[in-house]
Amino acid sequence: MQNSTLKKMLIASALIPVGIMAQPVLTATGINPLIGDVLLTNTTQYVNPGSAGASQTWNPGFTSSGSSSSTGVAPSSTPYAASFPTASVAFGPTTYVYYKTSSAAYQMNGVVNSSGTVIAYSNLEDLLRFPFAFNDTYTDSWAATFVQSTYTYYRTGNTTVTADGWGTLTTPDGTFSNVMRVHFVQVYQDSTNISSTPFVITYNNDEYMWYLNGNHTPIAATYTLNTSAGGPFTGGFYMGNVVGVEEQNAVTSLSLFPSPATDHINFNYTLTDSKDVTVSVFDATGKVVREAAQAQPMEGENTLTISVGDLSDGVYFATITAEGNLPVTRRFVVTH
Repeated sequence: MQNSTLKKMLIASALIPVGIMAQPVLTATGINPLIGDVLLTNTTQYVNPGSAGASQTWNPGFTSSGSSSSTGVAPSSTPYAASFPTASVAFGPTTYVYYKTSSAAYQMNGVVNSSGTVIAYSNLEDLLRFPFAFNDTYTDSWAATFVQSTYTYYRTGNTTVTADGWGTLTTPDGTFSNVMRVHFVQVYQDSTNISSTPFVITYNNDEYMWYLNGNHTPIAATYTLNTSAGGPFTGGFYMGNVVGVEEQNAVTSLSLFPSPATDHINFNYTLTDSKDVTVSVFDATGKVVREAAQAQPMEGENTLTISVGDLSDGVYFATITAEGNLPVTRRFVVTH
């Protein structure tokens, strides 16, 4: 639970429409979190995860009991960057979660909780390996340390991850096809010495997560955590900004040029309907550095130009949103 319930998602993502079913394969491009991703998480009660297998239909009955949001930023922009030198992206700011991503795996790099306790992984935990298809499975060993009440704790564990089903999932945010369900089981312990006496707490987290390529977090999860100090503790979440297929969005295509940009960046986009359009540009820390709008652009191809001549060299993320629809995101580079 301490890892998987804190994952993040892309502000705009792709979803295969309900009714067109094909066995999915989770990929690094489809799952790895990015700087600029926005996570909107609805906390829920525990729900029955349902059956494993191919072509399943899951409707677990999630009900929101609260929500939170966070944004993916450059780890170097966070106050705990020195503890996570290999991290690719961090999510905060109430609790900071650090991830390392690659074409091979999506890994937990560390967590800083709301009390400021730094849990740094010396052996990273593989949250997913890529590509990941139905019936794929692996077990990964990992380790971390943290200091609490002047005692140094050593956390060691094993995580077994299995793609045990695929099909259609319904949440309060919609019904989604080509979803992969992943059975995620963590068995780990925290150990230290208190007055020369060994002290150990054991944990068993049994979690089911539903992933969808294009959304950079599980779109839903439900878990049961048992510990030697108490339990079971149960709960779950579903994401509040999972979007439909871009073909179902008013914005059906978006390209940015030139990239690298020097003085300006052009947004070339296509609309299926005439709607007000807004554009936001984020820097690598997730800060909005530009905003622009077009009132009722015509249906079909349109272009919007934004000045970037005064922006520092670096990587930026741009979102375009048609009124009543969800954003589409692209990455670009500024260099002078």
